[in-house]
Amino acid sequence: MTYEGKIEGKFVDLISCTEDDAEFTIALRKDPELGKFFPAVDNTVEQQKNWIKGQRQKPGDYFFVVWNKKGERIGTIGLYGIEDGVGEGGRIIFRDANPYEVSEAQLLVDRFGFDVLGLKLITGSVFADNSRALKFSKKFSGRLFEPEKDSEGRLVVRVETNPEEFREIDERISKILYH
Repeated sequence: MTYEGKIEGKFVDLISCTEDDAEFTIALRKDPELGKFFPAVDNTVEQQKNWIKGQRQKPGDYFFVVWNKKGERIGTIGLYGIEDGVGEGGRIIFRDANPYEVSEAQLLVDRFGFDVLGLKLITGSVFADNSRALKFSKKFSGRLFEPEKDSEGRLVVRVETNPEEFREIDERISKILYH
């Protein structure tokens, strides 16, 4: 699905991904350092354009490109699998972004989920050996669960946040970002 318009912040803006973003998004996923905690992809730019075209039509699936205030693409973030008031957050990958930009992007997508879409719960998962993502999730998630093995045998930490937990997180992080 697409969100028409721009979700604006002080440090970043979120804009629904378009086919024009295919080269950027596939480059992020194929970057060996950035993509090591994502399933491997071997898409061409044309295949990525087709994936984006399908994603834009898929109900309950929002995929945003994160733009800094210089007008540069610096990452992606999304909410997807939305059903019965529950959505999964993810598709988070950044290049050349500072902590303020990354943090604000997460706040903006969560605000979108809770305030615009009216979600009751945002879930997610992080590979237990991805220390950076786990540290980030501890700051932005209401609850983290004990690691469990996924279908490929890797340890995954499930995370969940409800609107009440998010309000507390938003207030705490906003004090840091917007002091």
